[in-house]
Amino acid sequence: MKRSDIAAYGVFCGIDVGKTGHYMVVLDHDGDKPLLSGSVAQDEAAIREALTKAGDLGGRMLVTVDQYGAFGSLTVAVAKDMGLDVAHLSPRKFKQVAEIYGEDKTDAKDAFIIADASRSMPRHIELVGERPEIMAEIKVLTSCRDDTVRERTRCYNRLHDLLHRACPALDKVLSKQKLHNGLEICLVERYGGPQGLKRAGKTRVAKWAGSLKYCKTRGPKLAETVFAALSKQTVTLPATTVIEAQAKKVAKRIIELEVEEKELDAELERLSEQMVEVEILRSIPGVGRVFGATIAAEIGDISRFADAHHLASYAGVAPVKKESSTIKKSRKRKGGNRRLKNAFVQSAVIAAFREGSAEETYYKKKIAEGKTHQQACLALARRRVEVVYAMLTNGTYYEPLPVAA
Repeated sequence: MKRSDIAAYGVFCGIDVGKTGHYMVVLDHDGDKPLLSGSVAQDEAAIREALTKAGDLGGRMLVTVDQYGAFGSLTVAVAKDMGLDVAHLSPRKFKQVAEIYGEDKTDAKDAFIIADASRSMPRHIELVGERPEIMAEIKVLTSCRDDTVRERTRCYNRLHDLLHRACPALDKVLSKQKLHNGLEICLVERYGGPQGLKRAGKTRVAKWAGSLKYCKTRGPKLAETVFAALSKQTVTLPATTVIEAQAKKVAKRIIELEVEEKELDAELERLSEQMVEVEILRSIPGVGRVFGATIAAEIGDISRFADAHHLASYAGVAPVKKESSTIKKSRKRKGGNRRLKNAFVQSAVIAAFREGSAEETYYKKKIAEGKTHQQACLALARRRVEVVYAMLTNGTYYEPLPVAA
């Protein structure tokens, strides 16, 4: 904010946000003695009452918090509902400002610093607009999408197991990624397994498969392949009837999960268009709308990280050094933001398999050094953090390095 913007406010309310409760200090435009101070419970009624008392002290009020997400989301929502302006002092900038006030640290002092900084150093704070709400929505959607993908993977594994129990030859025809195609999963959802397919007959199955969209040629070919596999098994395995009934249900659930994922992706696309960070991140190879939205939402304000190493530690992709006597080695870091780590690593994997790219060269270099696939991808993800930090800090788009680099 600019100093000229602060002239419009007569009261400055600083809130040190906590998990179960907050501490609030209210200052006027000139005096250093708090007009009001005290603890406030993490409760809507208590927050509303405290802000009402502060607002009654006179003049237009600016409410400043040290975090507008997580523990601070209720406070921000209540203040906005009351028609108050809300500002944010990032942790990194708070640390810079707090050095001026000495080394003592208490909730009361932190709240005083937040209030005083909002009136005397407005360049360090920024108004909280619609951005926090959009980021919160993206976090919810990406979390739901992760659950959907995990459940779908579990269903695929279960379906493979069921098909193998009923007819190993059929499971071989639909092995691995072949079952992930729309035609194959619809075939299982409709007929279940060997008994259902044989009852329908090859001619009827081929006609049905050929009537599906984009399957006029591939449908009949699949029917030929499936019935050729079924002809190799003349016996009926135990519990085949029950297995086929369950296979139909699992296949139907997979189709539903595919629809859910597409709906979530469409919603993420809509929200991503409102965040410039996502557009910047999507210029990086391997980072699409989902990973871009995930990385942007999980990072939040990039200024809260002092450097790229802090961001890498937060994401859980920075190796931990372990020294003992003459032994020195690095081990994988445990913990960190799992969703952010997954986005960095998975996008790195996609980029590593782009033929002729700098990422592929770096990946192969790590493999040549004796690293495993997982270690090489983690190293590439760590390198990617440096790029993301620089891009978000400077607001610049990705510029690929020459392969030799």
